[in-house]
Formats: sequence, C-alpha cells, structure tokens
Amino acid sequence: MICDFCKKQDAVVFIELNGDGGKKHINLCRECAAKSGITGDPKSITSIFKELTSISRQISEADKKVCPVCGTKLALIKSSKKAGCPECYSIFKNEIRELLEKEDIKGPYSGKMPKRLSTFRSVLTDRIALQGKLEESLKNEDYEKAAVYRDYLRALEKSPVNGNDDE
Repeated sequence: MICDFCKKQDAVVFIELNGDGGKKHINLCRECAAKSGITGDPKSITSIFKELTSISRQISEADKKVCPVCGTKLALIKSSKKAGCPECYSIFKNEIRELLEKEDIKGPYSGKMPKRLSTFRSVLTDRIALQGKLEESLKNEDYEKAAVYRDYLRALEKSPVNGNDDE
C-alpha cells in the first residue's frame, strides 16, 4: 500500500479508527509517521486523523468539479492521471499543471509522437496556419493571396486528416 500523505513510498504503519463516522484507515510510510510524531501515544494518532480529515475535505471538493463535456470528475483525473476528453485539459488546466509539478514534470511534452499520429499533427497545423494567413490577407485586403490560401485550404479539406489515402 502507498502512504496516504506523501503518495510515494510504501506504507509501514497502518492505523484504523472506529468512531461515529465509521471506520477510518491511515497508511503511513516511516518518514511521514516520524514527521507526524507517531509514537505509542493516542494523542499523536488523533492529530493525524485531524490532518487526514482536512485532506479528505480537499479531495471531496476536487470530486465536485466535473467536466461538462464528458462528465469526468477532477478526482478521477488526479487518481488515474488520465483526462476524459480534450476539453478536460482546458477546464482543469490549473489543477493538471499542479499535478504535473508535483510529479516534477515541467514544460511542454517533448516525447515521441506515435507513428499513426505523425502526419495527423502536420495536417492539422497546416490547416490552422493557412486559416490564419487567409484571415490576415483578408484583413489587409490582399485578395489574390487570400484566394491562394482559400484554394490550399480546400485542397487540404479533401485530403484525410491522418495523412493516409488508404481510408
């Protein structure tokens, strides 16, 4: 089991409290147990449950945030580290950024692109770039360039998005 506090190390201290609200469990690694001052004293364990209660409140607040497009809850994104849809990235932008910083991940994605998506990205970027150039040339009233960009866009619309003619 993983430590409930640091979420990184294996738990070695397991505490169960039976009370009015039902059973509560805490799993701690050695470092978190030492930081929390866990000894055999019941008062030290009570302080941990107070801290855990505040953490569970934060989790329940995160559980209330839901993507209006796909219905994925923020808590699920945080636990699975997977977004439900592309809109989740813009809706939960700040929360996802915080999650990445906790994992020590900074900057844009710089890994490899899957082979099946390698042409997908270039065709979409071409469309976006041409649309921007078309709008700029219309704004500058350069209609000859605008007509060329329009024709390029029409040609791109006829080609498949993934870049393969096999479809």
